[in-house]
Amino acid sequence: MKNKKRAIIILIIIVLILVAIIGLILVQSNNGEEQEDIDLHENVDSSESSDKAFSEINNHDIYYSVRGILDNYISMIKEINGDQYIEFGKLEQAQDEAISELKNEAIQVLYNTFDSAYIEECGITEDSINELAEGYKQQGDYSTEVTYSLNIEEMYNADLSTNIKLILLKIKINEKESNMMMKLDLQNSTYSIFGQEYIEKYQYNKDTEITNIKVNSESVQSNDYNNFDFVNTDEKYIVNQLFSDYQNYLVNNIQAAYEELDEEYREKKYDNYEEFESYVSEKSEEISESYLDKYLINQYDEYVEYVCLDEDGNYYIFIERSITDCSVILDTYTIDLKDFTDKYNSGDKQIKVGMNIEKIISAINDNDYKYIYNKLDETFRNNTFGNVDNLANYIKENFYENNEAEYDSLVQEGDTFIYELKLKNADNDTEEKDVTIIMKLLEGTDFVMSFSNT
Repeated sequence: MKNKKRAIIILIIIVLILVAIIGLILVQSNNGEEQEDIDLHENVDSSESSDKAFSEINNHDIYYSVRGILDNYISMIKEINGDQYIEFGKLEQAQDEAISELKNEAIQVLYNTFDSAYIEECGITEDSINELAEGYKQQGDYSTEVTYSLNIEEMYNADLSTNIKLILLKIKINEKESNMMMKLDLQNSTYSIFGQEYIEKYQYNKDTEITNIKVNSESVQSNDYNNFDFVNTDEKYIVNQLFSDYQNYLVNNIQAAYEELDEEYREKKYDNYEEFESYVSEKSEEISESYLDKYLINQYDEYVEYVCLDEDGNYYIFIERSITDCSVILDTYTIDLKDFTDKYNSGDKQIKVGMNIEKIISAINDNDYKYIYNKLDETFRNNTFGNVDNLANYIKENFYENNEAEYDSLVQEGDTFIYELKLKNADNDTEEKDVTIIMKLLEGTDFVMSFSNT
């Protein structure tokens, strides 16, 4: 009996020991899982907290200050290449001697704007600067001014200290793309430049982390060549720059002007580049002589809209989503701007018809016969004109070059609106003619119409 009791006690002890061992194993296993979760969490936090050095530029003052530096950079390249006009008649020395001196001076200017680290680490010499310039060579021989186009495609900013900024750039000079970096000393208004070789060596890009920046935060010492003017912008300055820059594209680089067009607008307005080129060529003299007359700025959540009007009544509408992402729209009727849509949707049917007529008048003044043709009622269009060319000829013969509408009366018959209006010659206020527009409103802001005039 005693042996039986002893056996039971021993069995209970063994069970308790096994339970304790199993419990200990489970606790250790759970601790291991918790430690693994913590490590993973720390890894995620470490990844997310890694600081990028560069952020997209959002300061117009810095942007246009950098633009000024780039303009000087391009001016020196043009001088080295002979693409800058020089009036040799006013120089005392012989022309060949003067050319050599001008080139050498421009090379020295560029050399003294390059950062010492870039010069030393990438072996920059006067010969390599000359080779750099030759990559942009046009057809100049100092006898005429050759235009170089500049497009800042990307600009990023990193703060090395309170007064020292590092600017990372992707630019296009003429049709050649390159990367560049600038160190700006805002306190001393000085700068230094790092070329593409340096950027490639250290693999700088917009995602580079702060710890991987090798450029020191020391001041940039002035050497009489590397000073810049800090630009304090206001809305008038920005609008004038946008207008003049795009005007320069239209005059000197139509391809670049085409690429700057808002994508939706470009697809609806022009079938191809050649059509846009033809439009610009026809108005080349007017464009080159135009100046900004009025402007309006609309601030929206996702972009800023600069509505510019020149003295001839031509629109230049700039949509700025960021400082380096700005597209252009050249009329107010091809695509609906937000302000138009808001007013249209809040207006009654009479207002909507009037706003649509304004679109048609603008298209007539702009010689945009394709837009008008597509807005005509299909039966009226086919029976009256048959093709765009016939419509164009009709409008040229029966309307003025610059038209203004004065509204007389509106009659609604079912879902059709009949508007009687006076069409006046904006260039001669004594000339006018009666026009009847018959319009049917469609879904959204769409419509179809027909017309007659006497």
